Amino acid sequence: MFCPMICLEIVKNGTGSSKNHAIVLPERVSPASLSLILNYCRFHQVPGRSNKERKSFDEKFVRIDTEKLCKLASAALGLQLRPLVDLTCGALARIIGGKTPDEVRDIFHLPDDLTEEEKLEPLKNVNDDPTIRLLNRLYAKKRKELQERQKLKDVQTQEQKDERSLDELLCFINGHGDSRGGKASKNKKRNKRRKDQVKNPTKADSEPVNKEGASCVVPCKEDSNNLSRHPCQSPNLQDDVEYPFDNADLDDGLDPAMREELDR
Repeated sequence: MFCPMICLEIVKNGTGSSKNHAIVLPERVSPASLSLILNYCRFHQVPGRSNKERKSFDEKFVRIDTEKLCKLASAALGLQLRPLVDLTCGALARIIGGKTPDEVRDIFHLPDDLTEEEKLEPLKNVNDDPTIRLLNRLYAKKRKELQERQKLKDVQTQEQKDERSLDELLCFINGHGDSRGGKASKNKKRNKRRKDQVKNPTKADSEPVNKEGASCVVPCKEDSNNLSRHPCQSPNLQDDVEYPFDNADLDDGLDPAMREELDR
């Protein structure tokens, strides 16, 4: 199988011809990962294998521990083995798919000492690791979902915000209710009272008459020169009130001198 990195070292630098001029592999390529890569290359170098056999081998090849799979993907990227990079990254994408950020961190054994927003920050990918690229894509998607949920939460909070004034809240707490409602109830009572007065005019007219009758006075003629005022029970009784000394010619059997003294 063609390996661009090894071919470049052989052609450009002349390494790999002897032990003294060995090819220096990238640091990300560990001995365990190199062993797996060699097995992969040996199988696919054999001519005459069908696509079904190659597909079955690839499916079994990536059924390894997640940590080993990540190291294998990093090593394949360092050696520029494009078919193996696509195979391992596809397997990692299937593992990550549908997982929460916490589950992804558990899978890749990442520390969980950050807030929810900090957990979704993109990771630095100095060595262009495909695993980190996949994680950053996943985090970008999760960040967008988190922002949408936060916007929806802010809108709901604004809709539920109580815009009543402090006086209205105090009236509500003290049990007085809404001041507008109190005014409306008073107006209703006044209208009801007016309707009752219209329905019962006799009762409505009798009350003020009695009040006036209790305080009314009628002139009483004491003599031709002096007048006195006496209270009466009703204006209807004015005709029945007797006026003393109304008739000057009335003979009461008194002596004229006594009458004059009484008049004084």
